[in-house]
Amino acid sequence: MQILIFSLLVIALVVYIVYKVKKTFTKKEIYSFLGLIAFIIAGMIYYNHLEENKMPEAFKAKYLNEKNIVITKLSYKYSTLDIVSSNNSKYNFAYIITKDGKQYVCEAKDVEVQKIEDEYVFKNYKEECRLK
Repeated sequence: MQILIFSLLVIALVVYIVYKVKKTFTKKEIYSFLGLIAFIIAGMIYYNHLEENKMPEAFKAKYLNEKNIVITKLSYKYSTLDIVSSNNSKYNFAYIITKDGKQYVCEAKDVEVQKIEDEYVFKNYKEECRLK
């Protein structure tokens, strides 16, 4: 978010400088410029949303592959980071599954997640489930 605000300030500065150099802006130029800025901001927000959802979706897919059970709801929290420059991190997952017609709330704590390029690899973890 800070980068977005800084970018908007830089763009505003550029617009101000161009405005001072070129004294007249037509309405079409202004609307085109504002439309371009809005499109870029919307694109950045959409890309950020996709990046945030990659890891939870990868966890759901791994769980479905391993246990043949669909996770209906999932929430996660960032737990710890082992080494600052490492690509390993730990998360706590809480999720709801439906098994044998009953709903269970499960927790998987300190799941070590390793990011390799655009793929997430999950190390073995223990889950604790209870009836909802």
